[in-house]
Amino acid sequence: MLVKEIKKINSSYKKNWTPKRNEMKFNFEQFSNYILTIEQSSTKTFIKSQDTKICWRSWGEGKALILLHGGYGSWAHWIKQAIPFSKKYKVLIPDMPGFGESDDLSLPHTPEKIASNIADTIQKLISKDVQPIICGFSFGGLIAGHLSYSLVERGINPEKLILVGPGGLGAKRGEMKNMIPRHSKMTEEEVYQAHKTNLEILMMHDKKKVDERSVHIQKQNTDAHRIKSRPISSTDTLARILKKQNIPLYVLWGEKDASVGVYLEDRMAILRNVNNKVRFHVEFNLGHWIMYENEIIFNKILDDIIQD
Repeated sequence: MLVKEIKKINSSYKKNWTPKRNEMKFNFEQFSNYILTIEQSSTKTFIKSQDTKICWRSWGEGKALILLHGGYGSWAHWIKQAIPFSKKYKVLIPDMPGFGESDDLSLPHTPEKIASNIADTIQKLISKDVQPIICGFSFGGLIAGHLSYSLVERGINPEKLILVGPGGLGAKRGEMKNMIPRHSKMTEEEVYQAHKTNLEILMMHDKKKVDERSVHIQKQNTDAHRIKSRPISSTDTLARILKKQNIPLYVLWGEKDASVGVYLEDRMAILRNVNNKVRFHVEFNLGHWIMYENEIIFNKILDDIIQD
């Protein structure tokens, strides 16, 4: 029934699509319904941690697969993975503290504090004998490194750590066009165009993949974020925390990841220095938000890594 409902929404989406931007009114309600359809198939739980309350969504049963979203994000960064991976795994996706429906986190906002509070709540979702697989995207990759360390300290040993375009390595950021800020005087059309352009600049290489659904997700995510992730991502905090742990480490990027630019080899060198057994995968012609831009390719890569 869920698959039929999603196909029905997708059909409506294609029917209502028009490339003539000046004739189009962005249907926020339509895309909210799509997201709600995926969300309603999950078990949604609010769990208190030491400093805040975190919203978790879970799908399926089996080996625990924890997915962490990126900066200015929410669980919906993984909207194309939640259902497919729930067929074999217990998929656990939080809104990290200060994002989405989770509560705020007191200042200062540090990766250690964010990860520690997530770890507090994970202990209420899985038992200590479970070895979860942790996968983090962008800023969530940075937090994933801290989360794995925090879990080990609590007696939970992750099986694998998978990082997708992670920040926090101390490497230079790729050069790109300036992002377009949004403000209250913008019309709905101008807000739409700003988010669309920003997704094209940073998140996806193929502009055709920047669809209305991704713009709606981007708008929801940026409206709800309260933690400034970029200053944390510009540090080397991930590299430093990875030095303190010995966990099977996998890192993947889209070849055209705008946040990386020409500095991919620099990132690889840093990671080899902290873990000489790290495994890399670079996927041809894809951008930063690789799991949305081409979920078929990404889902196979992720499943192969899990099975490795």
